[in-house]
Amino acid sequence: MVGRSVLRAALGVVALTLPAFASSATAQQTGELRVRVTNTQAQPIEEADVRIVGLGRVTHIGPGEEAVFENVPAGTYLIEVESLRSGRGIERVEIAPDEITELTVEISLFFHGNDLVVSVGTEGRQSELFSPTNVIRGIDLRAAAQPTLGETLAGEPGVSSSYHGPGSSRPIIRGLGGDRVRILEGGVGTGDASNTSPDHAPSVESMTADRIEVIRGPATLLYGSSAIGGVVNVEDGRVPKELSAHPVTGIAIVRGSTAAKERNVAGRVDVSAGQIAIHASGTYRKTDDLRIPKAAFESEEEANDENGRLHNSAVENARLAAGISYVGENGFIGVSGSGYDSRYGIPGEHGHEDEEHEDGDHEDEEKHAEGDVGVDLKQRRFDLETGWRFGSSFLRGLRGRFGIADYRHFEVITLEGGGEEEIETEFYNNEWEGRLEAQHSFGGSSNGAVGIQVQDRDFRAIGEEAFVPPTNTTQFGAFLFEQVNPSESVGLQVGARYEAQKTDNTEAGVSREFNGFSTSLGAVISASETVSFVANAARSVKAPSAEELFSDGPHLATFTYERGDVDLRQEVGYSIDAGVRIDGSRVRGELSFFANSFDRFIHQQFTGEEEDGLPVAVWTQADALFTGFEAQADVELFHAGAGHFVLDLGVDYVRARLRADDEPLPRIPPLRFGGGFGYESTTWHGHFGVSRVDMQDRVAAFETSTAGYTMIDASVGYRLFSGRTVHDIVLSGTNLGDAVARNHASFLKDFAPMPGRDIRLTYQVGF
Repeated sequence: MVGRSVLRAALGVVALTLPAFASSATAQQTGELRVRVTNTQAQPIEEADVRIVGLGRVTHIGPGEEAVFENVPAGTYLIEVESLRSGRGIERVEIAPDEITELTVEISLFFHGNDLVVSVGTEGRQSELFSPTNVIRGIDLRAAAQPTLGETLAGEPGVSSSYHGPGSSRPIIRGLGGDRVRILEGGVGTGDASNTSPDHAPSVESMTADRIEVIRGPATLLYGSSAIGGVVNVEDGRVPKELSAHPVTGIAIVRGSTAAKERNVAGRVDVSAGQIAIHASGTYRKTDDLRIPKAAFESEEEANDENGRLHNSAVENARLAAGISYVGENGFIGVSGSGYDSRYGIPGEHGHEDEEHEDGDHEDEEKHAEGDVGVDLKQRRFDLETGWRFGSSFLRGLRGRFGIADYRHFEVITLEGGGEEEIETEFYNNEWEGRLEAQHSFGGSSNGAVGIQVQDRDFRAIGEEAFVPPTNTTQFGAFLFEQVNPSESVGLQVGARYEAQKTDNTEAGVSREFNGFSTSLGAVISASETVSFVANAARSVKAPSAEELFSDGPHLATFTYERGDVDLRQEVGYSIDAGVRIDGSRVRGELSFFANSFDRFIHQQFTGEEEDGLPVAVWTQADALFTGFEAQADVELFHAGAGHFVLDLGVDYVRARLRADDEPLPRIPPLRFGGGFGYESTTWHGHFGVSRVDMQDRVAAFETSTAGYTMIDASVGYRLFSGRTVHDIVLSGTNLGDAVARNHASFLKDFAPMPGRDIRLTYQVGF
């Protein structure tokens, strides 16, 4: 089993050898790149930022200018162009040694469905990737950002939320959540305890992030065999990877909303001085109790008593981050530090009966510590990141990332009457994770990566809800993937991962060790310039988590008494994903079908017994099958000048059952479909959409069904230019019909409905 010394050695290699690689790389063969940018009418644009993706080089061009990059290492690159006035575009280019390469990039405001993705081994456009992906970025991300990551992404195809009130939620992807969905910041884990329980919020802030990528399918094996559900990677730029196009750039954001009386301010500044890049960012958010539809209350009297709001659902959180990097011509190395604080309430009654005392007395009909339950969370984190490109040789580049987090949260009860607070349970998580990968090529159209990933997690809980004993989990993974294009119309990709895990119950002196080998195979076939077919297959091996092995105690967040099983075996998953993509000038979209079959699927099952006044749920194993589909499409109906009118459509569905008896698995999101009309121009943009979530009556034992509901959403935005300064004002409304909506995947769905009508105003100024 790999220990701390291995990671320290890997970090030493990263920190000490990469600058040497960088200096030697400048002696390699190089070429010159000249980029011309036009709109869809082949007219020069007013201004744009031109970026060589993965190389850390960016420049700003004005009217009629072209971007010139000298001494570019020979090889293949993606060129990304972005203009706040004219849109975005991405093209691939081959740089030949000792030659001048000229490239024209056409950009458009109609760019949905073909964004840049950086979390799949090599950078690529969505239309050419082997795995289905979603990307949310820019002002769209800031306007959609919620206090929790799950709710921020809940509108993306195939993604729903575990919604444990406004203060805590994780993404659920294709019906899988918890430990099967990895949440990353810059490619390594968040270092929190959010996978332990649905009431533990991820320590992630979306407001100042550059982009959030959602990856599904076999590409997730790059980040862990347990991530078969998917990967969510937040790229927030706190370790700068490139020099900015201007000496100082930044954004400032102010936002307010009606449903929770949200007050939100955020900002970031990026400074470039010589070869040094500096980043600073911060966010502060405060909300009151959430307003929910009056029809969700049992009576008008109850609605009036609660003032139409979900009791104990207020949120307050803050995030500060700073980073500094050295950026050379061929790469960077940098560090950052960040802190995240959050305080939020958990709706519902969370008391449980006290255990019988030694003298035989029992507090009949009383609950322990009646009152409002809240979470007081703090995390402090340090990150080191580096990346270098070496041109067209066998070793094309190296990338490394290391993160270490000190996390704790207290579950606090505000006692009824007097407002006195008691700390009921304390959770501590000290975790680090390191990742190092080498990108390479065997010549021609082949490329790939090989790397290692090391993780160490010390977790302990103290107090009334310490349902998991102190544990230590160490994990080592080695992975590779290779991609080759035998012809212009065919692409093949193969991946493999070996993973070893050791989990110790340090209190009982019990240890379990696991190791497994996971593989994947994918193909992309281009039928034409606009239509391609994609197919993937994978076998993954997931080791049981510490919670699944060793839980034994009341878990009030899920209203259960949880028992683990120390004899759990590894779970083996077999996945198939196939679909068709369209990437045309007027139509862009994707249709995917998937099936995930599991041997020894690890899940919770109720026994019918009670302990401490709570139903007993045990972690057990059985064969299971998840099947479903998802589709999304953007259709440009017509455009007039710079204005684009777009129709967007989407649908997703998942069905999950135990294979032996066809019994449904619990908390599976139901069928969802919808569409809308959008308009986008240089200064104005707007959208009107309607979505329908079907009822869910395929429920597991002891689970309640949920009714269907319809959501109506709308937004309008205005962009004002003043020299380099850009002002964005977005007015948006969600659930305009004030529908009663209950998230079937939530443990709180029976008494914590989704927000009622919400009107939100977002103002952003960028410079």
